[in-house]
Amino acid sequence: MPCWRGCCFGAGDAKQYTRLALMGLAKEKLSADELIKATGLGLRDLTPGELARIVKHVAGAGFDPNGLERAGGRLAGISWDGQVLKGSSKIPPGVAHYLRHVVFGQEWPAGTTIENYYHDLKAVIQDPESEIFVSRFGEFWQIGFVRKSNELRGPEGHEFVIIDYRVAIGHWVTGFQPKTLSEVIDNDHRTEIKWLRIMK
Repeated sequence: MPCWRGCCFGAGDAKQYTRLALMGLAKEKLSADELIKATGLGLRDLTPGELARIVKHVAGAGFDPNGLERAGGRLAGISWDGQVLKGSSKIPPGVAHYLRHVVFGQEWPAGTTIENYYHDLKAVIQDPESEIFVSRFGEFWQIGFVRKSNELRGPEGHEFVIIDYRVAIGHWVTGFQPKTLSEVIDNDHRTEIKWLRIMK
């Protein structure tokens, strides 16, 4: 009977260990990203300490500072950093989401700066009242944080704020206030949803 970390296990556990080993997840201490992937795959449950480590990791990740994405039609004509944007303009992801959801969408209160926006998303991730779920979006593993918008709700805002973090890039990929949670959770591209924290 094989042994791992000083514990012997049977055939079923050995099969699970083989899966862990093949994915590079059979280690004494997994990184936050490895823990997200392992729990998403259903290979293990998280301890409270591991979940806290993931929250800290994701809160500090921010948007990819080196990434670029198209501004898109919604942002055409908006001024940013001394230039008037075109739909084809390439801007950092954090700027793109700020302009889409705060400036254009008015989901946040008037006067919210980009620094305020980043701070608000980090606060939602760290809030012990936020619900947390792991999912696969297309081919990518992600972890999402959902909380009532409360004081963050602007003139065109909605009831909830959601932030998604993508393991493959190690950064946030969105932070916004959806019209309904179902449009996010029930998205056809999102599968294998596993809730890690649900508030009553």
